[in-house]
Amino acid sequence: MIIKAQKIRYILIIMLLTLLCLVSVHFCMPSIAQIKPISFLELSNQKGLLSQHILVQELEQQEDQKDSISDESVNADPPAAVKLDGKILFEFKTNVEGLANQERAEIATQRIKEVAEDRSIDMKNLDIRIIDGLYIIHVKNKTLLNLVKADAEANNKSLEQLAQDYSEIIKNSIIEYRKKRTLSYLGTRGLLSLLSTILVVLTFRFLNWFVPVVSRRILEGRNILFRTLRLQNWTILSIYRQKQLVILSLKILRWIIIFILLYFYIPLVLSLFPQTERLGKSVFSSFFGALGQVWSNFIDYLPNLFLIIITLILTHYLIRLCYPFFKAIEEERITIPGFYPDWSQPTYKLTVILIVGLASAIIFPYLPGFDSPAFQGISILAGALVTFGGASTIANLIGGFVVIYTRAFQIGDRIKIEEYQGVVIEKTILSTRIRNQNNEIITIPNSILIVSKIINYTATTRDFDQPLVLNTTITLGYDVPWRLVHETLINSALQTTDIVDDPKPYVWQTSLDDFYISYQLRVCTNKTTSVEIGDIYTELHQQIQDKCAEVGIEILSPHYAAVRDGNQNTIPENYLPKNYQAPGFRLHPLESFFKQEITKDQPKK
Repeated sequence: MIIKAQKIRYILIIMLLTLLCLVSVHFCMPSIAQIKPISFLELSNQKGLLSQHILVQELEQQEDQKDSISDESVNADPPAAVKLDGKILFEFKTNVEGLANQERAEIATQRIKEVAEDRSIDMKNLDIRIIDGLYIIHVKNKTLLNLVKADAEANNKSLEQLAQDYSEIIKNSIIEYRKKRTLSYLGTRGLLSLLSTILVVLTFRFLNWFVPVVSRRILEGRNILFRTLRLQNWTILSIYRQKQLVILSLKILRWIIIFILLYFYIPLVLSLFPQTERLGKSVFSSFFGALGQVWSNFIDYLPNLFLIIITLILTHYLIRLCYPFFKAIEEERITIPGFYPDWSQPTYKLTVILIVGLASAIIFPYLPGFDSPAFQGISILAGALVTFGGASTIANLIGGFVVIYTRAFQIGDRIKIEEYQGVVIEKTILSTRIRNQNNEIITIPNSILIVSKIINYTATTRDFDQPLVLNTTITLGYDVPWRLVHETLINSALQTTDIVDDPKPYVWQTSLDDFYISYQLRVCTNKTTSVEIGDIYTELHQQIQDKCAEVGIEILSPHYAAVRDGNQNTIPENYLPKNYQAPGFRLHPLESFFKQEITKDQPKK
């Protein structure tokens, strides 16, 4: 894809501004790569005092102790490098008395840098001066460094040859230093950086256009290159899934290319300019160092990684094989004696947990840093959280599995748990939710279920194909014939909707109390919901009231205390005869009372 001309102009303007900034940085401030703390010796050297002091001191030592400098002058002081623009020129391997290698190197580095930055000094004037065996490399009355016999012996060269070599190195380095900071050099490098930037931008734009177009063509194109991978009736990899994998691979490849381009582009642009050349080299060296360390560790870790990959693959396919097996049990395509279909999904989840736990136990010892104190601390913390904070959760988990495998109830069953009664609408590992007859949702933790009595009103109809038995109790006096009561209650049940005829309704006389008899009417129905059962009870009680009134039975226990005329019948008036009159109180006549007294006074025979 061709970039618009306006965007190209923007890129050119940005690169030119960058080039101008670099040039201004070069001429207005020292090199970024060479900024470092200035020591006391450098400050003294800038004033021209330290060089004279060192020269006088070395001349005095040369006059007083010419013969004291020998092979034993080389001591344990480590060599120190003299650098210019980050490049090592040579090293001082021996010191003079009172001046260490590092100090000598710092002084020489500072002097050479000052000369390199002073373009008025012609390097053709670089010369070597000999004063009483002391070789002094100088230019335009500026001393760069001093060499003694011990330096030559440390480098296995003659002092004259060593001075010639050092002067040539210094001269070439200063010339190269100045060349890299000329305007033509910076312009050429700026042009190269501009071209490389344009090339990178074009590559990025091409990738951003190419990958979406190819992805769209793959999704919308014909399935010529793709075939569904099957194993019998089991689809391992569909065509759509294969296309998705190819598109994902293209996206990953795009990011890899972008990363590689950035990796080479950034150090390349930095290395084009002397101010950032060291930074570019450090990016390369640090990255390759880290990459080499990572690669070395990766090679050492390959056996463990191979074991982890094999374990993960086996775990993945074990889980995939378990799912169709338990699905077939749930759909009753596979039957196992004693194993119910509603156990299939919980057992599948439990099996997955066990497989993952076993795989984790195998993998963890081979993970990087498994033996580290940090990893062990996290493991201890997780164990403590589970131990102290997850006791109730574990109890609910255990309760959930107990409820599932005891088949106490299923979704849609009407149950009663303690004082809660309703229809089961959700059953999870941690809790169970029921909806009562008032449409209130009640959530009960499974830990309560395993210690509570559960009454299931639906299980007999579902599992045993038996109807649900409903019952209601009335109390009647001893003056009502029990056969009439039985017949009346059974007729009431048969007239009620949703009560089955087989088995027929029947009556139990549950107790013979002091003042009344308890009659329990038991009926059967196939309805199990709370609303349907409530409707049945309502209609049944209405039928009992009507049928008892029709035959003249008062649904009233006779042991009540009447502050009214207790002889008044409690049957509704529309069921009473038209000529009905309430009887009066039944009192014994006086003659019967006196008769009883006379009988008591007569002597017994």
